[in-house]
Amino acid sequence: MGKFLFLFINLFVALWVFYDSQKRGYTVGRGLLWAIGVFFLLVVFLPLYLLARRKRERLLSESGKFPLSPSTKNCFYCGQQYEGDPELCPHCGQNLKAV
Repeated sequence: MGKFLFLFINLFVALWVFYDSQKRGYTVGRGLLWAIGVFFLLVVFLPLYLLARRKRERLLSESGKFPLSPSTKNCFYCGQQYEGDPELCPHCGQNLKAV
């Protein structure tokens, strides 16, 4: 029972890391790598992800590339930012309504 609980917690946290990384503009591949690292070595990779996330947000907000407004969203497919609620991503052309 303890092994299953451990795996369930790791899986839950890894999924959270993946979806959080997508929300914050990481590419799908990079988010997947973070999630796999968190799944296998939770104690090591979760603090590293949280530190990297904070550093990335600080650098992007200082450079002006990451406006922190509620209307700004990141494309699930390419990770680029877009404003408003378009049907297709202005960068990669993927359908955003299917997500």
